[in-house]
Amino acid sequence: MDDTGTATLPELLAVVLLDPGTGRFVVDRQRTERALAGAVLLDLAARGRLATDDRPRPRLRLLPGPATDVVTERATRLPSGWFPARRGVSRLVPGLRPAVLDALGSGGHADREPGGFLRSARWWPEPALRGALLAGVAAALRDGVAVDARLAGLVSLLHAVRAEHRVLDGRRRELRERARVVADGDWAGPAVTAAVREVQAVTAAVAASAVTAGDGR
Repeated sequence: MDDTGTATLPELLAVVLLDPGTGRFVVDRQRTERALAGAVLLDLAARGRLATDDRPRPRLRLLPGPATDVVTERATRLPSGWFPARRGVSRLVPGLRPAVLDALGSGGHADREPGGFLRSARWWPEPALRGALLAGVAAALRDGVAVDARLAGLVSLLHAVRAEHRVLDGRRRELRERARVVADGDWAGPAVTAAVREVQAVTAAVAASAVTAGDGR
C-alpha cells in the first residue's frame, strides 16, 4: 500500500473496481455507490472521526474536523448526532460516485474519456496504482498474507459487494471464503464493523430484489 499516496479509501476502491478494459465499474451502480459510501465511513473511522455507542448494533456519530478531501467533504452530509450505519450509507450515496471519480482525476489516479451521444464517460485507472492494490489483495486472498487495516478494509468492501472474482483471477468460492476471513478478522473497531456489515446487508437486499424481479413477482 506504499504507492497509494494521499488517495482516500473510496478512491482506492474505485481504482480497483474500475475495469481497465472498459473504463467502467465491474459491479452495478447500486453496489458501487454503496461500497463507496461504506469506504467513506471506514476512512472516517480510521482517522478517528467516528464515535460509536455501546449498543449491540452500534450507532455512529461524526466528530468535528476540517474538510480537506472527498471523504471529509462528503462527511458533512451525515446526520447530526447518533445514527445507524444504514442511514449513514443512504445519506452518503447521492452524488458520491461522480465526486470520487472527480477526485481520482484531480489526483492523477485516473483519466477521464468524455462521453458522447448515448454514451457515458469512461474512466481509466492508473495502471501502476491498480496493479499495486491488486497485488496486495491477491497476497491476502491467494497467499493468506496478513494485511494492514486499510487493505483489510478494501478487501472487506470487495467482499461486501461480491466483487472478488471480478478483480482477481481464481476460483470464486475460494476467493470469497478467504475474503470473508479477512472481513471477519479483528482488525476493525466497532465503527468499521458496522459500516462493512451495513454494506453487506444493503447489497444482499439489492440482490434479493433483482432475483424477485427476475421471477416476475
